[in-house]
Amino acid sequence: MNTDFFYWLIKLNPLTNFAAFFIGIALYRKFPREIKTLFYFVALGVLTETFARLFMHFIMKNAMPIGHFYFPIAFLLAGWFYIQVLNDFIKPLYIAIIIAMFEVYSVINSIFIQSLFEFASLVGSIGSMLIFMFAVAYFIKVMSEAKITKLAREPLIWINTAFLIYYTVNFFYFSLYNLRINASREVTQIAIHFFSAMNLLFYLIICFAFLMYRKKNNH
Repeated sequence: MNTDFFYWLIKLNPLTNFAAFFIGIALYRKFPREIKTLFYFVALGVLTETFARLFMHFIMKNAMPIGHFYFPIAFLLAGWFYIQVLNDFIKPLYIAIIIAMFEVYSVINSIFIQSLFEFASLVGSIGSMLIFMFAVAYFIKVMSEAKITKLAREPLIWINTAFLIYYTVNFFYFSLYNLRINASREVTQIAIHFFSAMNLLFYLIICFAFLMYRKKNNH
């Protein structure tokens, strides 16, 4: 395994998040409301990444508590994004109920099930599964309506594809967390490297989709 490649992959990982954030700032006024919600999701990632580094440098090396706060907020923003894009396909109330139930479970999990100093794998895996279902629902909507003639030119298609791929990987990453920790150090490293690659791909696709809105508005 080329350790240098994965070392730089992990180092470059946060840069794609920041790139999406700064592109989003530059194009924010051109975004429709659902993409502005997605931008808040990206901004949360930047804020969390920055805070996590400061937290680990100045407070403690265990950054697990941050995940217990990040996952519920990230799911709330992702859920609100899908409420907007699925508005005329699934009643917003249904998605809002799912979001509320997840948020309640997140609080219960952090208080009674998994300590703040444990990896929030249960919340992560459940949240990933639900976002995956939202992403599948959006593709079903697109296919049933058949309004988009050129899928490759539609930013929402790219964004939804990013969510579908990323949260499929997330589901297995979180749900198999204990198994890979107990398996071996090599298996754990492979999982971390693969997750880093998917995270990098996710934000690269978001960057591309954001830039597509600039092109659409220039026509």
